[in-house]
Amino acid sequence: MTNQHKSINIQDIIDSLIKKWYWVTIPLLFFLVLGAWIYVVLPRSYQASTLILIQPQEIPVAYVQATVSTGVEERVRTLSQEVLSRSNLQSIIQEMNLFQEQGEKNVPMDILVASMRKRIDINTVGGRRGETSSFTISFRGKDPREVADVANRLASYFIDSHLKLRARQASQTTLFLEKQLEELKTLLQNQEEQVEQYRNRYMGELPEQLTSNIATINGIQLRLESVQASLNDAMNRRLAIQTQLSQIESEQPGATMSQRGQRISVLRGQLEELRSRYTPEHPEIIRLQQQLTELESQEGPDERLSGDPQVVEIRNQLSSINIEIDALQKDTKRLKERIEFYQERVENTPKREQELAALTRDYNITQQNYQRLLDRFFEARRAESMEMRQQGEQFRIVDYAQPPHTPISPDARKIVLIFLVLGLGAGAGIMFLLEMLDSTAKGIEHLEKWAGGIPCISAIPLALTKEDKRRRQWSTVFFVVVNIGIVVAGAGIILHAKINQVVLDLPIPLPL
Repeated sequence: MTNQHKSINIQDIIDSLIKKWYWVTIPLLFFLVLGAWIYVVLPRSYQASTLILIQPQEIPVAYVQATVSTGVEERVRTLSQEVLSRSNLQSIIQEMNLFQEQGEKNVPMDILVASMRKRIDINTVGGRRGETSSFTISFRGKDPREVADVANRLASYFIDSHLKLRARQASQTTLFLEKQLEELKTLLQNQEEQVEQYRNRYMGELPEQLTSNIATINGIQLRLESVQASLNDAMNRRLAIQTQLSQIESEQPGATMSQRGQRISVLRGQLEELRSRYTPEHPEIIRLQQQLTELESQEGPDERLSGDPQVVEIRNQLSSINIEIDALQKDTKRLKERIEFYQERVENTPKREQELAALTRDYNITQQNYQRLLDRFFEARRAESMEMRQQGEQFRIVDYAQPPHTPISPDARKIVLIFLVLGLGAGAGIMFLLEMLDSTAKGIEHLEKWAGGIPCISAIPLALTKEDKRRRQWSTVFFVVVNIGIVVAGAGIILHAKINQVVLDLPIPLPL
């Protein structure tokens, strides 16, 4: 039979533990002593934490809206990058004289900054609604007093950086809005000037003046009708006077009309006929007036001035009526020009309305934007004043970091658990290996299996001699002494390391 068919049950393991207990106790004690020694010689690491509360702004948001709109978590991450920057950590290392041993060994500053950054932890704490209400700043190190001071120093940096960040953002927002407001104000002024220039340029043709222009045209039209009626009446009266004068001159004894007078009378008749049909600017009327003026200015030798008072009076009336007709004709011309002037204004009003609407539309949009931007600017000024007075959202230290009394590493419970498992595992492994290598029969059942199922008739117990008993006793004493030796030696080594403050600096930190 070979060992390949050998099987082990629980009873066999229990029997082996009872008989060969020392194969479990020796590695167990060894690993326990080793774990205790490692716990003693490993460097102690302490951690101190500072709790910072996020305090809302003192003034209600309904009255003053803060310009800092980023979330608390995002701001904490931003401040973390700033606080944990190389320049900031380097100044803390130099001011607080950290890493003295590494400094004496001329370790580069970059390595020291990276080591310090690894020892800093920033953790946020959520409130009831899931929003960040506070956060902690922790620092790990070998000196309890030092880690507390560094944690408080980092917390003060956080608070100062937060105040500067909010003040800077508020100032930058106000400055940006102020520049935008100046640019928009310049644009608004230019558009105002354009609108004003357009109104001044086309004064009288603006849409709001359409009603007054139409009313003015109606008034002038009425005045023109009145003047034309007066003109017609004056022309009729002049024609009657001219007829009367011709009759008087023809009735006088021996009175004859000269060729020039006849020509003047004919021209006057033609002129009156044309004036009744055309305007005074008509070329024929102008030509007849020139001819009539030339004839009247000539004084023939065969004409004599009549001294008849009646003729003189009629001629004076004719002269007056001519002056009146000239004045009425000038009024008619002037009124027609005024009507044409105002009609042109009325005709241009729709065009001016479209052009003015385009200008005023841009102006109104710019004015609305300017008003909104002005409101935001004043809100930003109030928010900036609030931040400068430190009445906005603040970080307030609730619990300052205190020097810790117990280290966070090495963890005694973790070390005991790890090395207890290692000791028991090593002992169980040795027992299993010895049991697998043992070829002796363990009981009647084991013997029957080896015999291929042949039943065992009887079994004779092992009879130990005195030599066997003495050998077993010495073996037991030897293993007891070995266990005691391991404990005593381990205790001595541990005591020596504790008294001499032996510290085991490993290049790679253990997860203990």
